[in-house]
This record gives sequence, C-alpha cells and structure tokens, in this order.
Amino acid sequence: MKLAYLTEVAAIMAAHSQLFIEQTDEISSEAVGDYYVLSRNRFNRWMRDLNELEHSQPINDPRHPAGKIPGRATVRAITEQILINEMISRIWTVLLLARDANNGIDRIRPVARNIHLGHLAVRHKALRVVQADDRMLSKDLLAIDQLRKSSERWTDLLCCSIMGQYNLWEFAFDKDRAMEFLRDRIDEAGLSHRSRSWVLILAGLRHSFPDTDALSAPVHDDDRRLVRLILNSFPANAPEMTFWNGSCVREAKPC
Repeated sequence: MKLAYLTEVAAIMAAHSQLFIEQTDEISSEAVGDYYVLSRNRFNRWMRDLNELEHSQPINDPRHPAGKIPGRATVRAITEQILINEMISRIWTVLLLARDANNGIDRIRPVARNIHLGHLAVRHKALRVVQADDRMLSKDLLAIDQLRKSSERWTDLLCCSIMGQYNLWEFAFDKDRAMEFLRDRIDEAGLSHRSRSWVLILAGLRHSFPDTDALSAPVHDDDRRLVRLILNSFPANAPEMTFWNGSCVREAKPC
C-alpha cells in the first residue's frame, strides 16, 4: 500500500461518515485501547526518528522504511509520512467526537483529543526539523510546503460538513476556509459516496497526491494497523470499504 493511497482512505472515511456516526453498535473498548496504543507507539517512533535526524544521526533501525535513505531525503520522507497520516488522524478525530455528540455521551472524546494533540506535537516537531536542516534543498522545502497546504485544504474540504453539523470547527486547519467550503455546497450536504461529486473528489485527490516519487513509498506497519482498525470500526453496510480492508491493508506488501 503506497503512502498516496492513504488520502483515498481519508476520503472514503468522510464519505461514509453518517453511517459511522449513526451506527447503533458501540466501538469496543478494545478497539479504543488499541487505537491509543498504536497511535502512541507511532508518535514515539516519529519523535525518536526526528530527534536523531535533528542531531544529524542516521536512523538506527535497519527495518525502518527510511533507514536506508540518506540525510535530507530521510527528513523529507518522514515529514511527508506525518502530513499524509494527519489527514486520516484528523478526520477520524472529528468522526469520533461527532459520534459522541450524536449519542449524547462523552466516551471517546478524551482519547480522541489526546491523540489529536499528540499528532500536532509530532507535526510541529517535523516542520521545525525541516526548517533547521541546512541540508534541505529548495525543491525539498517547496515539495513539503505544497504537500502541507494540499493536505490541509483537502482535510478541511472533506470534514467541513461534519464540523458544521456538530460544531467541531476547532479541528479545521483554517476555520474560515472550512466554513467557506461548506457554504459553497448549495444544500450544505455532507460528502457521500453516492453523490455526483464523489468521482470528482477521488479524481482531485489522485491529481493532488499522485502515487509517484516520495508518495509511492510503502506505508509503515503502524499506519497499516491503524487504517485496518479504523475501517473495521465502520458498519457492515459500508461495502465500498471492502477493497481497503483487503490485501492492500491486511498484508505487508505494496499495493
């Protein structure tokens, strides 16, 4: 499974948001616990890698996907991993909080907010390392900044209807922009996999995040496990998720 494909997973999550938010089955405590543990393990790995790179040390783990990439390319690769994965993380946070709000409970919010803040800390660390690394070339800096802007805009677009419905604007990268995205939708309807715009959304994502160059890299096992956990939390009547729960997510091989 390539890194670029995670953006399509993010879109599929948003398109099936109402099915997830309104489903009657509870998310198991085991799933919530696994989400917390897997996320924290990933944060720790990213922070360890970034600390080593900040001090110009090579990645020590030979099994690490970026372990054999030299210098500045490693900084760029890890930063791009963090930015792409944040799309899924932020949309999942919004969905979890919307589900709690829809059910009038406060069950998952503490864990969801904790993981959201953890991802923010990792993101800020990565961007600081990028800015401070004098080995970074102008083309690398431009590529990272473009990826950051694209991921932020797409996340706000995918999430705007949910944030509007449940007053979760604090999770927008740019609240004014997200509200404008929602106003641009004539009926302010949420994204749906059955809507006419769905094909255009996927086409736009594939154009913005092509599975070439850095985004053709395979995802880390941690990312694969988190994606599988998230998709398994959606109800059975979300058949479009079948492909993403197939061999591309389940097995540790490129897709």
